[in-house]
Parts: sequence; C-alpha cells; structure tokens
Amino acid sequence: MKEEKIYESTHERLKAEGYEPEQGLQIRSKVSVSEKGKRYLLATSGKKESVVYAVDGYIVKEGLRCDKLVLVKYSAKEAKPEQWTEAFIELKGVDTNHAIEQLRQTLKKFIFKHSSNNDIRARIVAQSFPSNKSNPAMEKAKQEFRKYYHCDLRGMKSGQEDKL
Repeated sequence: MKEEKIYESTHERLKAEGYEPEQGLQIRSKVSVSEKGKRYLLATSGKKESVVYAVDGYIVKEGLRCDKLVLVKYSAKEAKPEQWTEAFIELKGVDTNHAIEQLRQTLKKFIFKHSSNNDIRARIVAQSFPSNKSNPAMEKAKQEFRKYYHCDLRGMKSGQEDKL
C-alpha cells in the first residue's frame, strides 16, 4: 500500500505533483488574472505571498472546472501549520448558472482540499449579472457553497477589486 504524502499546503501538493504555476509564488500586493477580456483582481492587505495556477485544461482536464486557482499565504513565514486563502476563479461571459456548476465541480476535487485552506472563496467574474433583481440560482448557490464547502461564493464584474 502506497503511503500518503503529507503536504504543508495545496501549493506544495500541486508543485510535488508536477504542476507549474502560471504566476510563481512571490510577494505581491495585487494578484490579477485574466482571460478573454475578463479580469479578476485581488488586493491583499499588506504584501503576501501568492501563486496562480491554471485549472481548466491543466490541473483538471475533464469534466466541468473553473479557470484559475489563486492561493495567498497569510500565515507568518515559518508558522506551522500554514494558513492560506484559496480562491477559485471562473471568468465568464454571462452564463452564471454554468459558472456555478463549474465552481461546484472544482471544489469537489480532492487535489484542492487541504486543512491549511482556512479561507475558501469562489468568484464568478462576468461581463454582466442580472440587474438589481435577485438571482435565485446565485442566492441558493451561495448558501449551498457556504454549507457544504465552507466557501464564500460571489459574483463580480470584470476588473472589480476583491479584497483579502
């Protein structure tokens, strides 16, 4: 029986399994990812180490999956256990229901689960969201994500700043 390796974080696991980050682990005050004209922007309080991985077609090749994974380390340099914010990003045109399903399927993947991920977020960055009228599918999904994945789901406009 193969012994299960213990990793300090999702980042360490992805590196050990041979996945190269799109943006390497380094200190930055803002993290930006974009695709097809949509842009997700995360401002970290102070300068934190962060890393970005492509999920779609790279870490997850089959089934529904989100576009990017942003990991931000917020524990002190040598602190154990490490503490990370894990943000799953889906850059979308307008189909928020499809984006919700892509994020849901990604969150279920074992490779992304780790006890060091104390703050889990899912972000749908879309060109537009249904105006003012509440989106019942989105509201229901927010509750479901909180309950089952301990994850904060939010819709954002392209270029809108998310804060850590």
